[in-house]
Amino acid sequence: MTSGSPYRLPRSVTPAHYAIELRLDPEAPAFDGTEDVSITVHEPVTEIAMNGKEVTIHAGTVIAADGATVEIAKAVPDPSAGRITLELPGELAPGDYTLRLSFTGRLSDLMEGMYRSRFTDDGGQDHVIITTHFEATDARRNFPCWDEPDLKASFQMTLVVPDGLTALTNTPETGREPADAGFTRVRFERSMVMSTYLVCVVVGGLGLTEPSFAGPTPIRVACRPDRLHLASYANEVAAYALDWFGEYYAIPYPERKLDQAAIPDFAQGAMENTGLVTYRETLLLLDPALASYVEQLDVAETIAHELAHMWFGDLVTMRWWNGIWLNEAFATFMSYLCVNEMEPTWAVFDAFQAIRMTAFEVDSLASTRPIEFPVESPDDASGMFDTLTYTKGGAVLRMIEQWLGPDVFRDGIRRYLAAHAYGNTETHDLWDALEEASGKPVRRIMDAWIFQPGYPAIEVARDGDQIRLTQRRFAPSLPDDETTWPVPLIVRQLGADGERVDHVLVESEGLSVPLADADALVVANAGSTAFVRTFYDEALRGRLTARLAELAPGERQSLVDDAWAAAVSGRATVSNFLDVAAEFRDETAPSVWLTIITGLAWCDRFLDGDPRERFRDFVRSLVRPALDRLGWDPRSEDGDLDRELRGELIRTLGILGDDPETQAMAREAEGLSRSGGTVDASVAAASVDVVAFAGGEDAFEAFRARMHDAPTPQEQDRYRTALTRFRDPALIERLLALAVSEEVRPQDAPFLLSRAEANRDLGAIAWRYVRDHWDELLPRFAASNVIHLAVGARTITDPELVSEIQAFFAEHDIPQNHLSLVQAMERQRMMAAMRERASGELAARFG
Repeated sequence: MTSGSPYRLPRSVTPAHYAIELRLDPEAPAFDGTEDVSITVHEPVTEIAMNGKEVTIHAGTVIAADGATVEIAKAVPDPSAGRITLELPGELAPGDYTLRLSFTGRLSDLMEGMYRSRFTDDGGQDHVIITTHFEATDARRNFPCWDEPDLKASFQMTLVVPDGLTALTNTPETGREPADAGFTRVRFERSMVMSTYLVCVVVGGLGLTEPSFAGPTPIRVACRPDRLHLASYANEVAAYALDWFGEYYAIPYPERKLDQAAIPDFAQGAMENTGLVTYRETLLLLDPALASYVEQLDVAETIAHELAHMWFGDLVTMRWWNGIWLNEAFATFMSYLCVNEMEPTWAVFDAFQAIRMTAFEVDSLASTRPIEFPVESPDDASGMFDTLTYTKGGAVLRMIEQWLGPDVFRDGIRRYLAAHAYGNTETHDLWDALEEASGKPVRRIMDAWIFQPGYPAIEVARDGDQIRLTQRRFAPSLPDDETTWPVPLIVRQLGADGERVDHVLVESEGLSVPLADADALVVANAGSTAFVRTFYDEALRGRLTARLAELAPGERQSLVDDAWAAAVSGRATVSNFLDVAAEFRDETAPSVWLTIITGLAWCDRFLDGDPRERFRDFVRSLVRPALDRLGWDPRSEDGDLDRELRGELIRTLGILGDDPETQAMAREAEGLSRSGGTVDASVAAASVDVVAFAGGEDAFEAFRARMHDAPTPQEQDRYRTALTRFRDPALIERLLALAVSEEVRPQDAPFLLSRAEANRDLGAIAWRYVRDHWDELLPRFAASNVIHLAVGARTITDPELVSEIQAFFAEHDIPQNHLSLVQAMERQRMMAAMRERASGELAARFG
């Protein structure tokens, strides 16, 4: 049983259980380990191939069931493939054995594999902790293993750690005993059967909350001791989510405990290690009284996302990395579903639609990809973690769930999980389960959406007493592309006799739906649940804009987003988008305003001089009435969405509108908040951005101090990010030096540089810093975060700089995110072309 790929292990030997002991000292650069791996030899072998990278095997023995032993003759590493071959002195017969190995490895400082993270407590004492991040293929950096998702096994960990340190892994602790001087041996229970990338270890001077419970499952947060007071919200959300998911899936939580660890240095947002989920501090530790709606939603959705994985990803796992999209897409969709139940007033699927805008943009490119595509190397696997996996994938699951009906969809999910618990699947296994539950052609529909790149635009036109629906791929640079999809649409009509809803399937030849009556309001994508753009004929569109109050927020958001997409593609003028935006002066939904603001911000990039000043007049005339209706101070009737909208309007009026009155009020609000006064969190967050945009050196230095001493991770992040908004070249230069200093963690620096590149007025300075220091920056950052340096640069549309950036990245690939880099460069060219097309039009309109 051999593999044709250098990245796939042969199946001649497979593991069933690992008993691993690791000696871990946060102050040491390396670690020692031993493991006993229960293996099955399926055919006669003279060597055992397994994964290992940056670990050195010192001794190895194969032990038969009768106690006979065979010493490993030689361990031959292959660093390029991440493999180690154990050569045997003779042939090993089929059967069950124990493979005993001793090894050493090194602790990384790049937030991959087993690595060190550092923090300084409130008393000024420095601490080092050890933690792990193994997804996709870095368990092999910690212990020799079969590091492929379908080679599942159980794990039993023993950790030998300095006395007094917290030690955590996937399962509950079973006991402690003294080891050698100054060290304690901590033993843990055997885990469920799972993939290697889900193994996790955390060791260090962390505090632990008292447990909350979801049924019998204890839930704790591990974090810096001086931040334990920020952990209650995370425990509350986790308890709700475990209960809710257990009921939804009709399967109890599959492990015996849940710890959630806030890691000071963490390259990703969070990681779904079974029983021990790890997070960035900003996505776990929170004070609800000081957090804005967006900050609180980010924490709740992230926790729900990771806990959705406990079933979908951990209990049932993709067979190979080409299927990782389904793990992440499903967790994305389920997290919003869970939070929507937990906080129904948050309208979280409206917020998801605003996020979906980026997936629409990327998926309209010639360089887009299918959601699922062949994966061979570790770099291929890393490239799967992008907006198409998370957001488009989540959106198409939402589409099919709404089309089939939530109860039918849930029944299909239950079938799937029950049938494949503790095993591995291919994508079609889920579609088959949904098809069995619904009787609908789910596999045919979803195969088209998963294996074809792009998405359709639905043209909606009245044809006598019918509504004619036709489709064409929305890909402006591929006008002759004839790809079509089976499009599951929900068509809603409001007529004289009330509402009519049809669940239809639009095939390549199109579809006609009876018009409810001559004056009916037609919404071709009800709730905007389908991953499509929708373009109406003039009469039907006019009816929609005349009756906006009868549309759901998601439907209104799509009208605006589709108008912007039409302008970007050249299908319509940018003036048409501005006219559409003006029709939404009375809008109350933050998601709709965010879509409007996105288009306005790009228009601002295309203007200079007097036309830009008159464009700012337009922004002020559009935004100020909406803010005046809400006011600056919270009202008794305000909900979370009202407070969030107030903040977005303040931010827009103070920055895009460059409004002096708003800037003055923002300075007052920010100063009050920073001094401990009571300011609504959304107003405080917006005021920080406005003050930075209009501020000088004093504000910069005050913000620089506040990014260290603010009371919550979210507020620290506000002030750190706001440093990229200052418009003094000297301050941007100061920021760039700061970003690569010890004041900014390597987990945050790539995002800070990216945002500096996106500074409307001074992005060129940041870009040229990145260009000139490229070789120095790469070793500082986790490989998965380097792509953000290109994502920020793609917002620059000055023709000379565009040529420079395109040439640079043509010669400086980012292998682990190659396709994302290609897409970023195409997005830049697309917006540069829009600038060339729209600048004159905008200058004439505002001249």
